[in-house]
Amino acid sequence: MILKKHYIKIWVRIIGILITCLIIAFVSIPRPDWFFIINLSLLLFIQVFLFVRSQNTLNRELEYLFDSVESTETTINFSKKNDNSELSNIYNKFDKLIKHVQELRVDSLQKNVYLTTLFEHINIGIITIDNKGKITLKNSAARKILGKGNVNNIVDIHKIDSSFANTLEKIKPEESKMLSFYHDSYLQHLSLRAAFLKFPDEEIKIVSFQNIRGELDKIEMEGWQKLIRVLTHELMNSVGPINSSISTILELLSDKSKEPVSVELIKPEILGDAVKGIKIIKERSDGMLHFVKHFRNLTLIPHPEFKNVNINQLINNIILLLKEEAKKKGIELANKTLYSMEAYVDRGMTEQILINLIKNSFEALKDTSKPLINISSWKDNTNVYINIIDNGKGIPRSIQDKIFVPFYTTYKQGTGIGLSLSRQLANVQGGTLVLTKSTEHETIFTLKINVTN
Repeated sequence: MILKKHYIKIWVRIIGILITCLIIAFVSIPRPDWFFIINLSLLLFIQVFLFVRSQNTLNRELEYLFDSVESTETTINFSKKNDNSELSNIYNKFDKLIKHVQELRVDSLQKNVYLTTLFEHINIGIITIDNKGKITLKNSAARKILGKGNVNNIVDIHKIDSSFANTLEKIKPEESKMLSFYHDSYLQHLSLRAAFLKFPDEEIKIVSFQNIRGELDKIEMEGWQKLIRVLTHELMNSVGPINSSISTILELLSDKSKEPVSVELIKPEILGDAVKGIKIIKERSDGMLHFVKHFRNLTLIPHPEFKNVNINQLINNIILLLKEEAKKKGIELANKTLYSMEAYVDRGMTEQILINLIKNSFEALKDTSKPLINISSWKDNTNVYINIIDNGKGIPRSIQDKIFVPFYTTYKQGTGIGLSLSRQLANVQGGTLVLTKSTEHETIFTLKINVTN
């Protein structure tokens, strides 16, 4: 016990006071002896005074300690006050407490400097907004994006761009938003995320945003390059044979001076070869028209017509539609959804996406023993997720970044627009389609769609 001596002394003094009081009472009965009474009363006064003084000494030291901690004064040394031996132990404890507070304060300052430096150094804009719309913190990246003017509250951001300010006000925890706006004659594409901190008297919204224009431009350029390579490949596949056939026909129907041969000199076998060449040109022309038609369909996505759709029922209808085809191919097609749920989607577009994915799985399962396709779905507060899972041979890692490129296909009879069209149908509904996993034994595509509008 820290105050053992002090504790014992308190009891000694209390007992001494009680004994003195009893003696005073004893000498006062039956005849008061005023000499003893006065002296004993003086002794009692001295005992009470010493008792109160000892308690006040401890109280003053405690008050001094609390005041020094509150005022951040940490250079006080209580051990130097060992003139009061009964409080020596507590003085030592006080010094340890002061030292610990000092260490905590230094550690807090170091962490504050570290976090402040990190906050300023990070290449993502971060601002904090309180309940009243006041911006309490913003780092250098945020100031760079918002401009050089004074931006201290939401009203100031409204002056920059009202849609940006509205997004900051309405964004929900862990929600991601994409936003584009002009500021200082510069178009910025921002990716926003938010988090909330709740305190007893207020709520702080932390919003991070990053200008991703450079990344978008890079992705767009890569997309164009991939598309141009595919278009070039498809066109060369047709133009090459057409050009070769035309050259052959010209050679057959022209003399050495490149003049047309008279009809009488054309032999039946030459005419037959020319007809074959024309057929090749016709076939390749039809192929080019077919390609252009698919390309046109890919670029003319209709506007979605949203309504609440029962996802479990939709999946069951698609399984019923493809049941016979799956049976002929020996593929087991199953719905693994555990409970019913609804989503706000275009029913026809969503059905088309799932049909395209399932038919892709049909192709992937051609050389698989015990082929299996499972469809499962689940939801969170804002989205419904649908997984199309097959146990096929998977998609090689080297081509996984190309599978959504229009007209890219690894199948001889494939058109290469199924996955690209499916992703576009998902995007126009506010959803996404991604390749979640692909190994030698399992491939998973995930469609994310909205629960409500």
